[in-house]
Amino acid sequence: MQDKHIKALSIKQVYAERIIAGTKKIELRKRPIGMELGDLVLLYETAPDSVIKGGFIADKTISLPPSKMWQQYHQIMGVDQEFYDVYFENCEFAYGTLIHQSFSFTALSLKQIQKLCSGFVPPQATINWREDWYMPDEWVDALHKGRNELMQEERLGEQLNLLIF
Repeated sequence: MQDKHIKALSIKQVYAERIIAGTKKIELRKRPIGMELGDLVLLYETAPDSVIKGGFIADKTISLPPSKMWQQYHQIMGVDQEFYDVYFENCEFAYGTLIHQSFSFTALSLKQIQKLCSGFVPPQATINWREDWYMPDEWVDALHKGRNELMQEERLGEQLNLLIF
């Protein structure tokens, strides 16, 4: 199976829920973490939950000084300014990946993931989903749907061919 367009992102439950609900439409980080237009980003909720139960199709990633990022995107960040200012204190740039579309999935606990995906270790930031790891149909469908929409909008030209065995 081709997997280069599926990543797992470590995230706190509250922010994963906001992304799935559509109230957080940009994922913020202090450094670029390799999310590209059209990637399916699985939201790995950190402990104590340790579960994947949602994801999103990545749109473009933006890099701006933190003050400019707040100015332009605060209404879709899903965080308050106090948290934002503390998080980006002493950072030259803020990186934000816009969310094209979000999804909720059947929950997979860390125990289930480790049973189905040999060698899975929860990501520190992001990890690429390995080709020999379990990929439920709903993830593959979400990836196809999101990438097809981006291709129809003529924002993504690469065809995605997943070979399911």
